[in-house]
Amino acid sequence: MYYKKSAGDTFDELNTEKCGLSTEEALKRLRKHGSNKLKEQKKISVLSLAVSQFKDPLIYILLIAAVITLIINKYIDMGVILAVVLLNAIVGFFQEFKAEKAMQAIKSLTSPKATVHRNCENEKVKASDVVPGDIVILSSGNKVPADVRLFQTKDLHIDESMFTGESQAAVKHTDPIDEENVPTADQDNMAFMGSVIVRGKGKGIVVRTGKDTQLGKISEQVGMTEKEKTPLQKRLSDFSKIVGLISVGLALFVFFVGFFIKSKEMAEILLFSISMAVSVIPEGLPIVITITMAIGMKRMADRQAIIRKLIAVETLGSCDYICSDKTGTITENIMMVTKAFANGKTFEFQGKGYRPEGQILIDGRKAGKDEDLRMLLLTGVLCNSTDLYTEEEEWHINGDPTEGALLVSAAKYGIDIDEKDDRFNEVDEIPFDSRKKFMATLRKKDGVYTIFIKGAPEKILQFSDSSNKNIFRKEYEKMASEGLRVLAFGVKELGKNASPKDIDLIKESTSGVQFVGLQGIIDPPKKSALKAIEDTKKAGIKTVMITGDHKITAQAIAGEIKILDEDSLVTDGKELDKKGKSFLDEMSEKIRVYARVSPEHKLRIVKALQQKGHTVAVTGDGVNDAPALKKANIGVSMGKIGTDVAREASDMVLKDDNFATIFEAVKVGRVIFENIRKVVFFLLGTAVGESSIIILSLFFNLPLPFLATQILWINLVTNGLQDIALAYEPGEKNISHNPPRNPKERIINLFVFKRLLLIGATMTVGTLALFWLKLHEGQSVAFARTTAFNTVVFFQLFHALNSRSFEKSVFQMPFSSNFFLLISLGISIIAQLSVLYVPTLRFIFQTEPPDILTWGQTIGVALSIVLVMEIDKLIRRRHIAK
Repeated sequence: MYYKKSAGDTFDELNTEKCGLSTEEALKRLRKHGSNKLKEQKKISVLSLAVSQFKDPLIYILLIAAVITLIINKYIDMGVILAVVLLNAIVGFFQEFKAEKAMQAIKSLTSPKATVHRNCENEKVKASDVVPGDIVILSSGNKVPADVRLFQTKDLHIDESMFTGESQAAVKHTDPIDEENVPTADQDNMAFMGSVIVRGKGKGIVVRTGKDTQLGKISEQVGMTEKEKTPLQKRLSDFSKIVGLISVGLALFVFFVGFFIKSKEMAEILLFSISMAVSVIPEGLPIVITITMAIGMKRMADRQAIIRKLIAVETLGSCDYICSDKTGTITENIMMVTKAFANGKTFEFQGKGYRPEGQILIDGRKAGKDEDLRMLLLTGVLCNSTDLYTEEEEWHINGDPTEGALLVSAAKYGIDIDEKDDRFNEVDEIPFDSRKKFMATLRKKDGVYTIFIKGAPEKILQFSDSSNKNIFRKEYEKMASEGLRVLAFGVKELGKNASPKDIDLIKESTSGVQFVGLQGIIDPPKKSALKAIEDTKKAGIKTVMITGDHKITAQAIAGEIKILDEDSLVTDGKELDKKGKSFLDEMSEKIRVYARVSPEHKLRIVKALQQKGHTVAVTGDGVNDAPALKKANIGVSMGKIGTDVAREASDMVLKDDNFATIFEAVKVGRVIFENIRKVVFFLLGTAVGESSIIILSLFFNLPLPFLATQILWINLVTNGLQDIALAYEPGEKNISHNPPRNPKERIINLFVFKRLLLIGATMTVGTLALFWLKLHEGQSVAFARTTAFNTVVFFQLFHALNSRSFEKSVFQMPFSSNFFLLISLGISIIAQLSVLYVPTLRFIFQTEPPDILTWGQTIGVALSIVLVMEIDKLIRRRHIAK
């Protein structure tokens, strides 16, 4: 048991040096022990995927229809029905197989990383490549990549609730535990795979990986769980069942009327009933939904947004609030010190980015050496855990951007930031966290111990006993009003007889800290974010900025990026606590900026907006953001600076950490829902028209206008490609200017339902009129039936063009934006001509070639659907304009 062993014995047993493993040794151990992965969920077999294509209420009805046609010796009809079912299954199989592959690719994009110490250097590797004997670096916000024996800790707290059930984080140490059978909850010198680092940092040596870890053992005992369906999938599943019931009900109704009232022959009316059921079923709907979702996820991935949960795809379309972090999302996250205040003197810093070049000015002139400024800048260096380095003539940081800015300002003064640890030995440290709002280090130089501290100005002023607090506070507020993020710095000398325990006093409160000054840091807004915020306003989406900055700073930045309106409010954490829950519940829709807020506040903000009925997207990157990310309708984590915990709690990951990407994803989400609605509208248009034609022909004592095989052909040739083509519609230009969709809105809303009735009526009147005309002219039933059959096909082809937009004229929609639709129409026309003129197909579908006059009548009547829809769209556009 490794918890009983000392750190040194663990190093010896695993044959690891302080410099860590070499790359060659790590690869050797990876081959020996295998990847650091848990046993993956059993993949769906090809056979089970194929069988699942037939598990649909609509398919069951078609199979029943095939059995009935077999019983009454209609073998051709049976063959066509089975062919359609098989084709449907083949297309669905390949689309789901492709979608599963796409999901696997997306999962690889979000695979977790681990920081290991190899070859005497820290490097990031895939968590799956961690091996026994690796030295791992643990820090706040990340997950433990494997089971680890700790040998160095600094205020290390780990959430092990997944193993222990205890909500309180475990405090870790490095001493061996000399006891037998110590439960997991009490192994405080160990860190276990999958647990979350809540606070502090540490180092440890990997002792177990993959299935050998505590998590691995638990995982083996857990059975497979089924994928959860999204609300949209559930609604569509219910929709399929309803359509199935309607088709069966109509078939029974037709059979009852035809056999018992109209005294039709059993075989004829049975075929009639089968035709009725088949006409209502939109066979291609399940396939198209899968394709539409896959297309949407691919489009989002192309826009740097990785969807982790399918529910986000549909939810994005109804988002009306985006609660966004400022740093790195709205702003560049390239911090620069532009002002400093030390002992009554204000200094200005020139330069750009992280390049340590640029003059320091005082009163517009180049500043000389100044001991007060040097002490301020040195404190920023010594209270710092970030590295500044150059690579290919470009300057970069490894760590926190704010701390990087402090290193650059010190380097501009001439302080050698690379020698800080040589001259000032670090004895102990209190890492920064959002609750304490400060960081402190205890360092020793020439035998003298000194505490260096940096943090929020109000916190450092609280530690200071300076008589000039009002001066510092006014300067702080002045810098903040200019949009600067202000940090304060302090120093406390402890002398030569200090103890590391002295730094613990800072955790609560202390006195005697010398206030050495302020540094003002700017983080310029991203140009893309500025445009995106303007676009969200046009789209009816409100942007709320949540930041840890001071209220004055936050208000200045919000004004610059135009988040604030005339009636907008700005508040902070103190005001929220003082005024209580009722204030937030009442004013949440007016507040646009929240400053100096805690993670608990962030969660309350989300709840308050949701209680008002809003669909809320929330961005976050830290451990403390996880509750708000989970509570949000759409949790959005950062791909670059985000922690593993934040990503796990989110629905969507931004690869580029850019606010503009959120808005792009919202637009894609809207397009996905609209395309699904267009496809359903297109498919049901045929169903309504065909079923109405069949029922009315029965009541008018007309012969059967279609055969079951012909109806299946209509659904195949006019729906099989066009519905997929509609899933590729790029979305209308004004979709981002429309108000957010009500999340409770049905796919078939009142507007779509009314238009379906109009489509059905147009198809019914036109088709029955031609059918009756041909019979009245003395043409054979087969010729008249061919005319009706051909008319419905072209009705539906023209209907596909109408379905591209609910508002725009068909003549305003260029084919270049959806070339696939043009190709699908061409294929359908060629296929239909084959059924009319190829002898073998004519025999199967019992058709007769139309003459030129009939062709003219067919095309003219079918085009009426375009005229009717153009008039309806014009009325709708005028209604919207009013």
